[in-house]
Amino acid sequence: MIPSNFIEFYGDQSRWFLGEVVDVKDPKQLGRVKVNVFGVYDDILPADLPWAQIVVPVTTGIHEGKGQNLGILVGTQVFGMFLDGKNSQLPMVIGTVPKEGDTNEKAKANYPLNKVYETETGHFKEYDDTDGAERIKESHKLGTYYEIDKDGNMTIDTTESGARTITIKASGEINVTAPVVNVNGDVVKLNS
Repeated sequence: MIPSNFIEFYGDQSRWFLGEVVDVKDPKQLGRVKVNVFGVYDDILPADLPWAQIVVPVTTGIHEGKGQNLGILVGTQVFGMFLDGKNSQLPMVIGTVPKEGDTNEKAKANYPLNKVYETETGHFKEYDDTDGAERIKESHKLGTYYEIDKDGNMTIDTTESGARTITIKASGEINVTAPVVNVNGDVVKLNS
């Protein structure tokens, strides 16, 4: 039998919460976040909040420097539980709860078939499964992008960002196999 002094830990007195992430700069770089837990931490300054552990799916996460870092952002609404029950000092985030205004604008036109991942500064990836318009697009915040359309055609475009150079480096051969190669503009240098 578990002694009575263990009742303050998970499993004996569960306490669930809903809150909003207010800090993601974990000094231990473990992916922990600070959460303003609604109704519990309302009057506590962000600097004084405890760091919350994050539960991640088995397809995500990091171990011994390999894998994927976590990506919860400040302002994200989260759901979780306190591991120490009513003491409410050991929060653990179990998931996120999207709220009005969280949908990425790029995804709205083809929702829910366009999956968009966008960073805080504006780099983004799109995987669009819209029937007849399937595509993959990856874009730099300045506008340079590559896109693969529904037929598998690939476009690399640097015009919006003003970039003037596309560099291909290789220590071996670069082979181009195509029935036709079109060059629009001047060929400055062509070595055989």
